Amino acid sequence: MMINYKTIEYRDKMAEQYNRKIHDLLAELPQYCSDYELYARKKNSIKTRVEYLTDITNFFRYLVSVNPMVKAPKDVTTDILEKLNGFDWDQYMDWLSNYKFDKKDETEKIKTNTNASKKRKMMAIRSLYHFLYVRDYIACNPTEKAELPTVKNKKRGDIAILEDEQCRLFLAEIDKKYDEAREYLETAPKDEQTKKDKLRPYLALRDKAIVYMILGTGLRVSELCAINCANISYQLSYINVYRKGDGDSKETTDEVYLSDEVMGILLDYINIARDQIGANEENYDALFLSSLHRRMTPRAIELMVKEYADKALGTDNNVHPHTLRATFGTRYYRKWKDISATSTVMNHSGIEITAQYYVKEDAKAKMKVQELKVLEDEV
Repeated sequence: MMINYKTIEYRDKMAEQYNRKIHDLLAELPQYCSDYELYARKKNSIKTRVEYLTDITNFFRYLVSVNPMVKAPKDVTTDILEKLNGFDWDQYMDWLSNYKFDKKDETEKIKTNTNASKKRKMMAIRSLYHFLYVRDYIACNPTEKAELPTVKNKKRGDIAILEDEQCRLFLAEIDKKYDEAREYLETAPKDEQTKKDKLRPYLALRDKAIVYMILGTGLRVSELCAINCANISYQLSYINVYRKGDGDSKETTDEVYLSDEVMGILLDYINIARDQIGANEENYDALFLSSLHRRMTPRAIELMVKEYADKALGTDNNVHPHTLRATFGTRYYRKWKDISATSTVMNHSGIEITAQYYVKEDAKAKMKVQELKVLEDEV
């Protein structure tokens, strides 16, 4: 399959930002952490390495705050790390529940962590300790004495999706803004439109294209943000998407096909709205553009989806872009009852993930229990 290099340019930009972040974090840490980062490149993606180093840096800052003999993260020696015990880990887990680094700074917000977040942060620290142990920086691995918080796996019924009526209300709000925008563009005199008015209807066309794209393909929001105009095959109705691969450090280019409905809405956005919104020089080929003429970010799409969901479903709705992706996966499975195909279109690393998160049990199947007799009548 031919890789589209314009998409890779975008990924390279992201990699450049991550590398700068890694450089800044390592500047605050001891040399052995730089050795660890080099070691981690073989196993982890650059995004994961940034997240791990961020958690490790915060852990070292915690050690500075509780150990008067340590003045800065750079002063945390492997001897200090090796001497930590089970009680130290208990204290660290408790500290993560409610903390800030400078207690005297009233402007610093108090941070909290769920058990899932605590466990994730501890996994980053364990990764560092594993490296230090296998590379003989330390003689033992004290993280083995750390008890990780209990995190309940989500049940299939707990995975948020839009059921049919919710989806109808949500899309009705999207379509309402879209129809208002089309009518405004066709009827409003150009000389009466303010600069803000001129842009708003085009953004409504963009919003509909984004929502229908996720609901119609199951794309991850990060994958959608990375799409360039050059990635679209108009004749064959598919998009070359640079997406997450099977392993944490692998990424692949994939052909994601669009229905006639989704392609039609996308073409409306491209032909009517995209050039009017306008792209700056750095984002000239980005498919979805913000009002600031830059490539849309996952956070911007999250806020956009929330705004429409709040109006359609009330503010207590918990609808995110991943909700739309999960809705696609669930509806795809319900229609074809093919878990392998569902796993493929969702770009999951294995069928077990699909089964856990997207295949919902049929309520009618449970109700059939009422029709079952303990002993069938004789014929």
